[in-house]
Amino acid sequence: MSLLSFTKCFIGAGGEQAAAALTTAMVKMSPEAATAAELKKMEQDLDAAGQLISQLQRELTDERHAYDAINARYTQMMGAAENLQHQIDAASFLKDPLQASLATLVAQIEEMVPELDQDKKDIDSTQALLTEAEVAYQAKATALREAKAKLTRAKNDMAHAAVEEQRAAWRAETARAVAGLSSGSGSGINVAVDAMTQTAQATRDRAATLDIKAKALSGAKAAEEDPNIAAAMEAAAGTVANATVADRLAALQQRK
Repeated sequence: MSLLSFTKCFIGAGGEQAAAALTTAMVKMSPEAATAAELKKMEQDLDAAGQLISQLQRELTDERHAYDAINARYTQMMGAAENLQHQIDAASFLKDPLQASLATLVAQIEEMVPELDQDKKDIDSTQALLTEAEVAYQAKATALREAKAKLTRAKNDMAHAAVEEQRAAWRAETARAVAGLSSGSGSGINVAVDAMTQTAQATRDRAATLDIKAKALSGAKAAEEDPNIAAAMEAAAGTVANATVADRLAALQQRK
């Protein structure tokens, strides 16, 4: 492949395509390995661009040296031809030898012109390629820097996401613990409170029952303590309240 063809093919692979390839590699299953390989490829591509620029610079230098040499020869020969022409114009005789020399010299100059023009075109072409290669090199260098920056940001994002995930997991675990406290211990407390309330109510019910019983018993005792009621109840039972000893003896004697 010629230098021109190789250069055009190489410059055609711009930094933008390399950056797009890196973006694609970053979403693969192994982003670390993929991006490392892609970055290495981009660096190799950049190095190749730098080598191409160096080659074009050497080529341009050699072409300019060759052009300068032939151009200096051309300028010298043109000066000699003009000098001969002046001699011919000034001479009144012996012009033929001068004209023959001038004809020979002009013929040589005419043979040099195509080579001189081609060398000038080669210089212009190489200079254009060099300029284009330098622009492509800068684009590749920019793409590589941006790719590395994107990779750094992506790694930082992954690290931040991991931290956020840990924090979210901690918050979720804390929320579950709080929910367990509310629904578990809280419900147990509610059950205990309900049981205690029911116990208190049952106690109050029993106390009320005992109060009723106490009042009833207190009423009966009060009736017994009333002498009239006691005498009436003893009379109803066949006994006499407050009987004397004589009465009681008489009652015993009647049993004989």
